[in-house]
Amino acid sequence: MSRQWKPSFCSMDPQVDEDHRALFRLLDRLATHRRESDIEDLNPLLDELMEYTFVHFAREEGAMKARNYPRLANHSEQHQVMRKALIESLRQVAKGNLVIPVFIQHIKDSFSYHFETDDMTFVTWQRQHQVKASDRDSAVPVGP
Repeated sequence: MSRQWKPSFCSMDPQVDEDHRALFRLLDRLATHRRESDIEDLNPLLDELMEYTFVHFAREEGAMKARNYPRLANHSEQHQVMRKALIESLRQVAKGNLVIPVFIQHIKDSFSYHFETDDMTFVTWQRQHQVKASDRDSAVPVGP
């Protein structure tokens, strides 16, 4: 995936943006461990991915709630689906039913898809919402 951060990705919430950058870096680090023999090196990265993902989802949902994002419930459901899928995928790797390269590609694809769809929907909404608010705030009163 090796995603490069672009200004168009900016959510106007510095912590959420830093979370996204950190997740991109972490997913890129995971991708360097593609052999079954890399499992010992991969385990700490997987722990970090799980922890960081869950913290990020909570933080992102908090930012959405603070801005009264109308699709928060749907976004939260998507996060729950991703949490469950990540855990289930890890179980399949542990059982030997899913090889590491397939797991890593699946996780990268899932995160990338979520970012490019659901997260960018929020970014777009937030930009439009901010523009409307600044138009309203800068309007000159007419009449007495």
